[in-house]
Parts: sequence; C-alpha cells; structure tokens
Amino acid sequence: MSQGKRMKTENTATSRKGRKDNKALDTFFKLIAFAYVVITIIFYIAILKLNLLPGWVITIFTIAEIVFTLAMVIGLVKRHKTYKLTIISLIIILFVSGIYIYVTNYALATISFLGDVFQETKETDEYYLIVRKDSSYDKVEDVKDKNVHFFQVADDVKSNLTKKVSVTLVNQENLLDLGNKLIDKNVDVILTSATQYSMLGDEIKNFKESTKILYTIKHEIQTNTKAEDANSKYNIKSGKFNVYISGIDTSGNISNVSRSDANILMSINTNTHEALLTSIPRDYYVPVACAEDAADGCLDGQKDKLTHTGLYGVQTTINTIEDFMDVDINYYVRVNFSSLTNIVDAIGGVDVTVGKGLAVDQFYTDDTIGGVVEGENHLDGQKALAYARERYAYEDGDLQRVKNQQQVLKAIIKKVKSPSMLLKYASLIDAIGSAIETNMPSSSITNFVKFQLASNSSWKFESYPMVGDTGMEFSPSLGDTVSVTYQDRGSIETAHDKIEAILNGENASSVKDKAKQLDDSDVTGDDDSQAQTGTGSYQDYTQSAETYVPDDSQDSSYEDQTTYDDSSYNQGYDDSYSDYGYGEY
Repeated sequence: MSQGKRMKTENTATSRKGRKDNKALDTFFKLIAFAYVVITIIFYIAILKLNLLPGWVITIFTIAEIVFTLAMVIGLVKRHKTYKLTIISLIIILFVSGIYIYVTNYALATISFLGDVFQETKETDEYYLIVRKDSSYDKVEDVKDKNVHFFQVADDVKSNLTKKVSVTLVNQENLLDLGNKLIDKNVDVILTSATQYSMLGDEIKNFKESTKILYTIKHEIQTNTKAEDANSKYNIKSGKFNVYISGIDTSGNISNVSRSDANILMSINTNTHEALLTSIPRDYYVPVACAEDAADGCLDGQKDKLTHTGLYGVQTTINTIEDFMDVDINYYVRVNFSSLTNIVDAIGGVDVTVGKGLAVDQFYTDDTIGGVVEGENHLDGQKALAYARERYAYEDGDLQRVKNQQQVLKAIIKKVKSPSMLLKYASLIDAIGSAIETNMPSSSITNFVKFQLASNSSWKFESYPMVGDTGMEFSPSLGDTVSVTYQDRGSIETAHDKIEAILNGENASSVKDKAKQLDDSDVTGDDDSQAQTGTGSYQDYTQSAETYVPDDSQDSSYEDQTTYDDSSYNQGYDDSYSDYGYGEY
C-alpha cells in the first residue's frame, strides 16, 4: 500500500473515532441537560406546593426560570465551534442544580413540618396506679381486692382499671391529703393523673423517690380542631388576630394535658407591623369556663388558679381568659419544656439582658446549672428554660417570672428573624416539628408568611405583664387552700385596652396603665364564700366506695409500667424560699 493510501486510511479511522467520541460527548451533555430539567421541575413543584412565595414573585420566578433553563439547555446541547460555551453552560448547570437540590430538601422539610404541626390533635392524659416503693406490690394484679384511693379521676379510667383487676375505688376530697396518706402508710394504693403525680412530687418532699408506678392507663381528653376564621372579626385573613401561647409544665409529648405554666397573649396587626405580648400570671384566681368536652373534674364557674385550667384541656383555658379579660382569642400555640429547650438549642442560644439587682447565682428550678449575671447573658436551651421558670430567687416572684418569659420569647423571635437562621433552618424545623401544637390553619400561616416576605417590613414589639396581689384561696383542682394571685381590675382593663389598640391600628404604648396594688375592695371575685372556705360544690364529694368487678371478656391494651422519669420537673429549691408566698399550686 502506498504511503498516500495509508495516510488516507488512517485519517478516515481517526475521523470515525472522532465522530464516535463527539457522539458520546453529545449524549453525555444531553443526559446532563435532561437531568437538569428534571431537577428544575421537582424544585419548581416543591416551591409551588410550599405556597409561601407571593404571587408576583412566583410569576417573575416562572418566567425567569423558563428563560434560564432554555438558555442553559441550548448552551449545553447545541453544536459549537469550540466546547468553551458548552463547558461554561455545564459548570453553571451543575452549580444551579446543587442549589435546587438543597432548596428542594428545605422545602420538603417545611412541607412535612407544616403537616405535623397544623393538624388536628387529641389531648391526652395518663393515669398511674401508685404504691410506696417499699411496698410488696410489684404488678397491677397484686392489688386485687384492695382499696384504691383517688381524687378526680375520669369514669372511663376507673372502668379501664377495674376491667384489668377487681378493686374497691374510694373517693378522696383532697389531692395533697391523698399523697400524704400514701407516704404515711394510711393507704396503700392510689390512682392519679400524670399531672396530679407531678403536683404531688412538687408539693410533698421526696414523693416520687418514695413511690413507684405499677400501671399506666392512657386517656383521651378531647380533639383539638383547626380554628374557623369565617365568623371572627379579627383573624389572620383580616391581618389582626390574638394568639394564646401556653407553656405547659411537662416534657415529652406535647399533646398531654398539663398545667399552663406560662400564659401569654400575642396580639398581632400585620397592617401596622406591631405586636403586643401580654403576660397573665399563672396563679390568677379566676372563674373557670369549662369547654364543652372538658376533662372530668372541671367545675364551670368555680374559681381556681389559671394554671389549673390546663388540666381540663387548652380550650378551657382559652374560654376562661376570654371571659375575664373580655377578648377574643383566635388561635393557640402550646409548647412544653422540651419545646423551649430544643428550639433555643436549634437556633444557637439566645441573648438576654438581666437588669440591676436581678442576677441569680443559681436557679432554684434547676440547680445543676449556673445562674445569670447583671447585663448581657447568652443562654442555651437548658438555661433559657430555667430562666423562664425561675421565681423563687426574685422578690417579685411570679411577676418577675412573666417578665423573664417575655424576654426569652422576644429573644427567640429576634434570633429566628436573623439571616444566620438560614444555615440553621433544618435543625430549627426538626426542633419545632414535634414540639409545638396549634390550631392555626396551615393555609392562613402560609398567607401570613407570604405577606411578610412581600412587605419585608420590620416589626415593633411591645409587652405588658399583668399584676395582682397574693393570698390564699381554695383550689377545686387540689381540694385544698393554696397560694393565688388576685386579679387587679386596673391591670385587666389596661391589658384589654392595649390589645384593642393594637388590633385597631393604634399605639398600645399610649394606653395609660391603670394597675395598682390591691386592697380588699379591689379583689375581683373575692366575695365567694365557697371558694374561701373550700366547701360549696365539693360538699358532695364525700368519701364513698364503689366496687367494680372486672370484665374478663374485654381485653385491656394497657401495659404495666414500673418506672417513670421524674426529671421533667426538678424544682431544686429549699424550704427557705417558701416565705415568698408563691406556692407552686
């Protein structure tokens, strides 16, 4: 073969190989382009499903995305004289695809979060069969044919117990007496709710350490449905609404009923970008307004501490606040100890300023951590919780505590609003998802977020702590006389007027504070002799015995439980602080 023919053959082979290589490279670029289009579509669907962006933003984004995607695809797959433009398109596509995947994950996490938080929930409670730790009873069957003493236990709970084992149920009129009788060996077995168990542990020294739980019964209280906006003058759609924030004194499952340890009304006006935080003392002595499906033991119209209304479901607390403050509450948000700790830790802690004379060497609510100093303090979740719960270290007791709670809440809001939260978004979503319960419709929340994103306005926050003097009154929830905070008419009127001012687009700070120290004539509802003497409707709660025979034909789904984590409510204070007059109950 001549040299010319040989060269021609080699050139042909090289050309064929080049075409094959080009074809493979073209196929590769087309696959990249296809993958990018798929990623873009998924990203776009996630953004639409999230439904947080204003309509005009979606319109602009859609047009820009179509133009950009076409340009990138054409730049990647079109034949060019050189691969320079193709390589540039490839780099841009890979970079943008990474961003889209990252944002899509955030969007899907947010969608899941909205599904978890904004759903109908069922408030539940647990009941415990309790004996002394040194008792010979080790399982529920050991108490067969024994007397079981109780205070305010739901009928279906008693029925479930007697289906498990035959016992004689004996009613008691006083929860604290019931606990003391067990410790003093005057009774051997008692039946209490989980909240009652916590209350006994707080009031009776070493109660939890001296007892054990033989059996647990789960009890459904009520179903909390989404709020209806249509018939409300003030709501998210109108841009003016009230949200009741309830901080319950438990850890773990947010749906468990419990005392409402923190009570804050957040009044919001999206038109003026103003919000008011009104703190209500937990011990306010108020007439209870029971919900239609309130838990057993709720006595409508009977005075009790506001915190105890939480025992009968969140709607009972809402009804009670609406009645004595003459305000409409549109929505509620419930958080517990775990909620606050997890949220604060998720956002990297919060900063609070401690005023002069308000330094605390050691929190009595948690003696495992240090206190706070005057001036700036950075708090992690555990310390933020202790700071928000502390009252025994302050001369003003519960009144100072509500100020601290407002301070922590404002610090959380400020931190969440900062741009740095974008890097902590995933952890924040995880922390909030299982730690908050609300009846806000998810659609209303997304509309509110849209509004904020569209306006990008700064917000003005004001706060108002309600006040009152302390005294001793009868608590139906305990069957005993306890420390309470009397309502201050002037403080209630001031709070009402400030709330109305915010909702009406006026300046809440212009409302004059009418609060004053109480004298006998200022105490609201102080003339009820039944409440003072501890008699009245509770005169019918005489001791009685009811014998139940178990129904062996029905199986019980309740399991024995011999352990219980009592770490959720570690008071950690000594008796020297009882002189402040701020009893836990």
